[in-house]
Amino acid sequence: MINSRVARVLLYLPAMLFEFAVRARIKLYENNIFRSYKLRSPVISVGNLTVGGTGKTPCVAYLTSMLEGEGLRVAIISRGYKRKSSGRVLVSDGRGILCTPEQAGDEPYLLARLSPKATVIVDVDRYAAGIWAEEHAGISIIILDDAYQHLRLTRDLNIALIDAGDNLEELRMIPFGRLREPLNGLSRANAVIVTRSDKLTDKNAIESTIKRFSGKSIPIFFAEHKIIAFRQLKKETVSLESQSFTGQPVAVFSGIARPERLLSDLENLGMKIVLRRDFKDHHRYSLDQIERIIQDSIAAGAVAIITTEKDEANLPEIAGSGSTLPIFAARLEFICSDGEELKKLLLGKIAAPAR
Repeated sequence: MINSRVARVLLYLPAMLFEFAVRARIKLYENNIFRSYKLRSPVISVGNLTVGGTGKTPCVAYLTSMLEGEGLRVAIISRGYKRKSSGRVLVSDGRGILCTPEQAGDEPYLLARLSPKATVIVDVDRYAAGIWAEEHAGISIIILDDAYQHLRLTRDLNIALIDAGDNLEELRMIPFGRLREPLNGLSRANAVIVTRSDKLTDKNAIESTIKRFSGKSIPIFFAEHKIIAFRQLKKETVSLESQSFTGQPVAVFSGIARPERLLSDLENLGMKIVLRRDFKDHHRYSLDQIERIIQDSIAAGAVAIITTEKDEANLPEIAGSGSTLPIFAARLEFICSDGEELKKLLLGKIAAPAR
């Protein structure tokens, strides 16, 4: 993250202090000096050790669908990063979305769309949100979104996501790298899911590295993300077959942690990228920015503009409504190569949670 030699020297001491604080906080929870609280309902946590880009949102939607298929009523609880609201917000009651993307945060709002039967709540105090869900939403299980470092709330299953493109040996703590905490934090995981595993060349190597840092033998699953459809803004979803951009010039814009992954996915589908616009993760677009992207895309000869469903949640309500160039949101599907074994693990861990 930091390439300047001068900046690295100036940040060295603050970085060491940050790492010390992270390690100390974890130890305080491990030694019960800081208290963790337990809910009556089973709790599954999905998170990672790095900043952004491992596919947590599609994974949470995948697990929600899996559990709902077993007749369980799921509540998804998130802190609602970068939302323009405070306190607790009920994003969805399982019957409909009750707030705007700005109030929910882009990822919780997207989760409410991807999992329409789930109760979705944003609250910094996830323990309090869990109590509320148990008392008012009739839920039977809770999934914590992006909660690997949220140690205040205990969980029955702790899932860590690792991106297959990350070389674990080379990862460094913030600000010199993308790690939120040291890699031995994997010792808290009950299972690991390696995402984008279709990019792997040696599964045995990453399994060995994970188990070395976790200090134990834990289940390791492999998953990939696949674009399954495009939906034109304000319209119904269309499949890849009915709306093919193969060999066609397209423009792409996104405000996600790792935009190169989107570009690679689109190029693998045979698209020709003629314009690229990258913004910071969770970027909220102005109407002027979208109009500029449309104008530049037309000038570049694009036949369509592609973005992500997460970015769609951050667009102005009328974005692209008068454009002659269609804008499509790409829909990702989370595919686990051993989904039945993962389901057995989920159901086994939550069958008889400790009271």
